[in-house]
Amino acid sequence: MKKKLISVILATVLILSVVLTGCSNNSTGGTTTPEETKPAKKQDVVIGTGGTAGTYYVIAAAMATAINNNSDTINVIAQPSKGSVENLNLANSGDIQMGMSNSDGVYFAANGTNMYEKSGKLNISGLMSLYMSAGQMATLKKSDIETYGDLKGKKVVLGPPSTTIVEMSKAILTAYGIDPEKDITPYYLSFDEGLQKLTDGEVDASFFVAGIPTSAMINATSTGNVKLVDVEQNIIDKIAAEKPYYVPYKIAAGTYKGTDKDINTFKIMTEIFVNNDVPEEVAYEFVKQALENIDEYKEAHVVAKEITPETAARTSAELHPGAAKYFKEIGAIK
Repeated sequence: MKKKLISVILATVLILSVVLTGCSNNSTGGTTTPEETKPAKKQDVVIGTGGTAGTYYVIAAAMATAINNNSDTINVIAQPSKGSVENLNLANSGDIQMGMSNSDGVYFAANGTNMYEKSGKLNISGLMSLYMSAGQMATLKKSDIETYGDLKGKKVVLGPPSTTIVEMSKAILTAYGIDPEKDITPYYLSFDEGLQKLTDGEVDASFFVAGIPTSAMINATSTGNVKLVDVEQNIIDKIAAEKPYYVPYKIAAGTYKGTDKDINTFKIMTEIFVNNDVPEEVAYEFVKQALENIDEYKEAHVVAKEITPETAARTSAELHPGAAKYFKEIGAIK
């Protein structure tokens, strides 16, 4: 009986000891649960780009990797898409948080003009500008096509569907007196699809806008059988006066194999825009990491070297408060 009583007492003391120890640890914070030791989950941020053969995707994917390597709060996902217009529409609806577009598309969307005249202003603002892209019309070297004026009656890829690229190709054709819907057979294809149909002989020319040089064009010209189409100087001057977001530009001879002269065309700024409802701290973090870690992705494409804090702060739409906060901190804007 005595032994049984002692066993009960010892068991009780042991239980009280465990309970008191647990209470002591919880009250002093000396012990953490597995959940408490886990790092906070990063917030996913999706950025719409373009086709995987284009400069948009190359730059966005490299930038996303650099941001993800350095940010504790956001995880950027570069999503291939049909391009500018699709990106703008998806960001407006909140299906993606950010997107890439040429500056004319951002301007049209933010102001409710041109293609957005009926729908009105979209729910987007500026995040950062990146680099200049150039219009490029390719044809076969054996072709008699030397300028856009020679495209009448031809099969022509005007650019990828759902992009503002088509706007530039149509502007040039219209300036030559060519109706893009009646005087040619128009096609709407991605960069790589258009160039593939060109080299296969299914179309006579293919237009796109991208950073110089463009990987899809490098591949297409590797045999020396593809050349670029020139825009005459008087047409350049006319369009630049009417549409100031198109800047006259020359693609230097030798940029692509088979192109042995300077090519007159236009360039336009590529920008990243953002849904207005994206939190300020997310927009701030994206811009901060993108600019402060540019050394990690500047070799992805030559155009990445054009990105600077000063040019990044000049967007076609009003800056998102998060982006504006960062640019003010570094003195890029007042």
